[in-house]
Amino acid sequence: MTIKASRQRAIGIDDREVSLHSFIDVAVGGARVALSPRAAWRRRVIRGREALEDALRAGETVYGVSTGVGNNSSRAVDTETQVEFALSVMEQHGCGIGEPLSPVEGRAVVVARLISLSKGLSAVRFGLLESLCALLNHDITPVIPRWGSVGASGDLTPLSYVAAVLAGRRKAYFRGRRVDAAKALAAAGLTPFSFGPKEPLAIMNGTSVMTAVGILAVHRFEQVIAQIERASALAVEVLRGRSQAFAALVHEAKPHPGQIESARRIRLALRGSRLVDPPPTNGRPVQDRYSIRCAPQALGAARDAITWAKQVLQIELNSVNDNPLVDPGTGRILFGGNFFGGHPALVMDAVKIAAASVADLVDRQFALLVDEHHNMGLPETLVPYVGSGVKGLQMACSALTELTVHGSFPDSALSRSTECANQDKVSMGLQAAIHASEHVGLLTRALATELIALSNAAHMRDEARISPAGRRLLAQVRAHSPVLVRDRPLDADIARLAAWLEAPEAAR
Repeated sequence: MTIKASRQRAIGIDDREVSLHSFIDVAVGGARVALSPRAAWRRRVIRGREALEDALRAGETVYGVSTGVGNNSSRAVDTETQVEFALSVMEQHGCGIGEPLSPVEGRAVVVARLISLSKGLSAVRFGLLESLCALLNHDITPVIPRWGSVGASGDLTPLSYVAAVLAGRRKAYFRGRRVDAAKALAAAGLTPFSFGPKEPLAIMNGTSVMTAVGILAVHRFEQVIAQIERASALAVEVLRGRSQAFAALVHEAKPHPGQIESARRIRLALRGSRLVDPPPTNGRPVQDRYSIRCAPQALGAARDAITWAKQVLQIELNSVNDNPLVDPGTGRILFGGNFFGGHPALVMDAVKIAAASVADLVDRQFALLVDEHHNMGLPETLVPYVGSGVKGLQMACSALTELTVHGSFPDSALSRSTECANQDKVSMGLQAAIHASEHVGLLTRALATELIALSNAAHMRDEARISPAGRRLLAQVRAHSPVLVRDRPLDADIARLAAWLEAPEAAR
């Protein structure tokens, strides 16, 4: 995914719900953001900050402001050192590990944190919200190492990189380059933000990284599922399969919404085909193999997992997930655990498992294509010349599938007690989101291998008998991977097809 600058009207941010569609417009499409002029919302934000300041003046104990954090929360922090302490918490969490999140993922994190902090319960000042908007509108994206969060007390370590960039520290992506954050801010005409008490912790203490990465992964997964439905329909044609398995009555009799939708899409893609439903022949089973016949059931389960994940992530995106929270109406300061990422962790595990199941479907369809006992007369190489054709490619598909299956164990079941057993139950939500994202990438590349095989198999049929939808798909695939006329390396073809499959135009 790459960020694309958008000229559309800015997305308004206040305490109202932001849709996943608008989130994607900002994170991926490059749409601008603007704080709402709604007076009632602005008063709510102001009252929330005032309630915190009133409590501090009254000498109340406020976690993470007048106390230490985590297991050190029994230690008092002097009024004179509260800002210094807040910055020290940010600094000591600058211990992220591994390759950074992509610029799109980093931008998505900033969007998610802005949405959460704008609900009015986090006691941050308008200046902080404006500074987050400025990062997005000037395309300054924190460089966020991907590992270091256990998903309780939120994504503390990765979110510290957002706070640090606001303060002009650490690194940022700016105009396609990785630069010092201070230089990026200066080049955009911005000044580092001066944090007040609680504000660094308000940024860090939340689920915005796992949520942002999760939403992007689900968005990509939904897109690739649609392409696998197109590929499955083409596989039915190339293998001279039977259309009755996709009849509306079959799926209305088992009315899972995702299954009905997958069957509908495959049925539409087969419209006009003159290769399906061949006359009965002696020795051929009356029904197709499960990877063909049960494609709607397998893909439909993944679609329903996506629906569930989107519902949960929509709520999480629009939640207040830091600690403590301030009630602007009563002035009460409440200590809770909304930073715990249990919901995102569980749905991202479901997405990860669904992606592994779908990768196995793709691998089984590919195996059928090269099986001379079941592929209706095609050579096992799927090419008309003497050579190996797609045989090596089928091994690559199986290797990718093994990686997804091997990595499908649920991260949410791997809680680790941390921080002197204060965080004795953690969600592992960011691990689940990152692994789900990686699984979608592996699945996309497995599909790319199958599309190359399907293209070459179709070349050995009478292509005039292939459905209009199938011919459109073949033209799109062949723009990135020409039909084989001799054995050649296919790694670049896979990379081109994977990039196309993840681009928005692939769905058209």
